[in-house]
Amino acid sequence: MANQIAPATFAATPRLRSPIQLRLQGEDIFVSGRFHRWQATVALGSDLDQLKAQIAIDATSPDNLTAGAHEDEQNLFAFTSHEVTPSGDGSYVAKGRLTTSAGDFPLTLDIQVPDGHTAFFLISGKLDRQAIGEGWSQLVTGSGTGGIDAERLLDPRTGVRDLPVAAA
Repeated sequence: MANQIAPATFAATPRLRSPIQLRLQGEDIFVSGRFHRWQATVALGSDLDQLKAQIAIDATSPDNLTAGAHEDEQNLFAFTSHEVTPSGDGSYVAKGRLTTSAGDFPLTLDIQVPDGHTAFFLISGKLDRQAIGEGWSQLVTGSGTGGIDAERLLDPRTGVRDLPVAAA
């Protein structure tokens, strides 16, 4: 009995991914907010300091819906467009500025908004390690709580559950 080890008394709190802050504004599209729920697919080329990233973002996850929440948290990156042009059905090209812990850089992103009723949209672009800075490993490894669905379960703002239905 003297050799027993007491169980840990702290609760492990999953770390949400760093948010991605976007401000995309064009004639047919407007997206603004800090989004925690995202899932990246990356492809590294022969130069391991560059990658092509496609990031699915849940548009229902902006922090600006809850004033004061997560204000002290550092963004994975921020992107602000200065020009957005249509490039096809539900596709756009956004030229703007990427802001990270490493500085401010010009960037062009492709944006895809799927047809139909969906809360998701895609951004993709070529990124390099120097521009992404401290967020590189999080983007490449997907560290933090994994996947959009997993983060939805952790986020109390996800939606109303057990909504009563009135009889007609």
